[in-house]
Amino acid sequence: MSLTEILYGSVKDRWEKTLDKPFVREMAEGSLEEEKFKNYMVQDYYYLKDYIVTLQLIQEKAGPGDVGTFLGNIITAVKDELEAVHIPNMKKLGITDDKLNDHERAKENSEYAGYQKKIVEDGGVIAGLAAMLHCSWMYAFIGTTMKKRYPEQIAHSPYKEWFDAYSSDEYLNANQMWIDKLDEVSEGIDDSRIEELCDIFRNCADHEDSFWDMAYAAKA
Repeated sequence: MSLTEILYGSVKDRWEKTLDKPFVREMAEGSLEEEKFKNYMVQDYYYLKDYIVTLQLIQEKAGPGDVGTFLGNIITAVKDELEAVHIPNMKKLGITDDKLNDHERAKENSEYAGYQKKIVEDGGVIAGLAAMLHCSWMYAFIGTTMKKRYPEQIAHSPYKEWFDAYSSDEYLNANQMWIDKLDEVSEGIDDSRIEELCDIFRNCADHEDSFWDMAYAAKA
């Protein structure tokens, strides 16, 4: 088995449970309160800003070469998504710069971003790639699985664009490239290292669940 197959197996049960999180399920059903979604978008904006910084840290550790180039492309893609998709969608929801500045970064958000940064600092390139892949891959899993599970509801949900984005061919292909790159650079690692990476993946899954819970608990 490849490393990513093992990583997926280590979190599959967690990911399946995430599909039943109230925030995720209500997005699909179209019943999620808009204020909760607004809070999620703001917190996700903060998270993506940290995500870019941590990817840049991995790139610095990787140095020149194929992995560094790959990470540069990922960083550019995330920045483009933030500017061309995320920020315009926040403005459509009425999230102005003033409102954005009024929001505080949630504890769950800071803890997740801090955990990923520490993994890169302490564990290096492979650990960092695994930690950062988790979010991308889990969103692809949620997007594709929920569209199969709730096809009619999502088709009429006000959050349809969210599911479309994370199940699009472009997103899935980019995610697969990341999976393939991690398998490439991790070829030949020993069992103890694999278990460390599985622990990282499981910890990231737990942080993601805390993020969904935080977003759902938001008050208008």
